[in-house]
Amino acid sequence: MTAPALPPLHLLVVAGGRGLRAAGGGEVPKQFRPTGRGMLLRVAVDTFVAGDPPHPLALASVTVTAPLAWHRQVVAELAGLRVPLALADAGQTRTASTWNGLLALEAAAGPGKGDLVAIHDAARPFATAALLSRLVDAAAARGGAVPGVPVHDTIVHSEQGQARYLARASLLAVQTPQVFRWEQLREAHAWAAAAHADFTDDGSLLAARGHLPAIVDGEIGNWKITTEGDWRRAADLLSE
Repeated sequence: MTAPALPPLHLLVVAGGRGLRAAGGGEVPKQFRPTGRGMLLRVAVDTFVAGDPPHPLALASVTVTAPLAWHRQVVAELAGLRVPLALADAGQTRTASTWNGLLALEAAAGPGKGDLVAIHDAARPFATAALLSRLVDAAAARGGAVPGVPVHDTIVHSEQGQARYLARASLLAVQTPQVFRWEQLREAHAWAAAAHADFTDDGSLLAARGHLPAIVDGEIGNWKITTEGDWRRAADLLSE
């Protein structure tokens, strides 16, 4: 029996951060620094872009949010993509950057209500296509999905200098990519833009609007490049 066709999938890569905690690149944000496989942003995109043979999750479009000063370099780096590319300016916050990207995606590709959008951080170059596939399956069924990995440290909530211990077994660290239906995602971000509300990721925004995403097993290897030590580790891995 043939599985039902999945809705079109659009990729939105958020690359608007200054990324200067990974300071070895001077004034160059980490997502635009070169690696053995091209700009770090390019590595984050390449995993999910249809190749030869065709990827089972061939993308309908790619949108990148980046500071305007980097748009020319981004276009040059991503030249030759087999899918349409749109660019948007970075906002003052991550939520604002994603909203700008969604507006650019809407103008360029006109997603349908049931289309899916995968939102990914350019600073996570080691996510796999298999992870995205699991997220797409869950989001197609539930409307949204985020990846989570177990927390290995003891976590406390600080209340007026006193620690309230949280049950580690029920805690997960959330990653990207995160996948949502276009209609719910756009409505949630339109609300956040009007309310000047900011969220650390899109799953928490959707949850605040009553759309609780499904949780999919994440990947320990899908770590985020934040510090200069992270950058050196990633550069070594990407030079292999």
